Amino acid sequence: MPDAPLTIDGARLHVIASGPVLPNRKRQIAAEATTSEILAFIDDDAYPDPDWLANAVRHFSDPDVVGAGGPAVTAQGDTPRQRASGAIFSSALVTATTRHRYVAEAQRDVEALASCNLLVRRDAFLRDAEASVRYWPGEDILLCMFAARDGARIVYDPTALVYHHRRAVFAGHLKQVWAYGRFRGFFLRRLSTSRSDAAYAVPAAFVLGHGLLFAAIAQRRWRFAAGFIVGLYAALVAWEAVRAARAERASSWLVAAGIYLTHLTYGAGTLVGWLCGAAAWPRSGAVTPPDAQLKKPAA
Repeated sequence: MPDAPLTIDGARLHVIASGPVLPNRKRQIAAEATTSEILAFIDDDAYPDPDWLANAVRHFSDPDVVGAGGPAVTAQGDTPRQRASGAIFSSALVTATTRHRYVAEAQRDVEALASCNLLVRRDAFLRDAEASVRYWPGEDILLCMFAARDGARIVYDPTALVYHHRRAVFAGHLKQVWAYGRFRGFFLRRLSTSRSDAAYAVPAAFVLGHGLLFAAIAQRRWRFAAGFIVGLYAALVAWEAVRAARAERASSWLVAAGIYLTHLTYGAGTLVGWLCGAAAWPRSGAVTPPDAQLKKPAA
């Protein structure tokens, strides 16, 4: 959906000019303009596999399925620095339980999918659109959280594939990670209702742990233990960097440095999002003020 009117000769498309609003609001405008039962979302820096829609939409034959989608793998033809970003995101040392968003894993039900590869029932989307689109990024997390209440399912299918152009390391990649971290910190403080979400606080603990580590190094009796922890972490990063870099045809040195900087940046962003709370939103360009006390809507 472009900001300004756009004509594409020969294309069987209905193009809506949204004006200068963020992608979350563009999705709402498109959803309100269509009468289709299923909405399919993809980012403007991604492109689908030819069988993307067919593989995802089949799951909606089950009335309990409210959303479906799959991984957004690194786009073919991305630069070495973009592939390094893809390798970082594909590392279990970085994305852990959300790794399926970046590489193909086994089909299963999940709590949330990224909006760059997401199909959702229109009625479920519009029911809570005003609540979820108040936030950017992170609106896809809220959308899925709201849509999947009352036992509704969100299906992850590895064959519902899109290719996503990554942001190059380090500046573009870390800017994106910082935004993710800020929203996650805000989410943990204001909106989270699941104990499993506590795992997202680990990077924040990693950042705070640097102070304890430096203090331990300054004490002779704790120096060996501190050195052991640093060495163990470095070994894990090196191992993952080599593995992930090989899979994405990227530089292991870029990936290793990127993993460490991603941990620091996401953790720092989480801390800022937690401490700032509602003051962290809306971001520049948002069109609706956030509700700091947003809770899951009643059924």
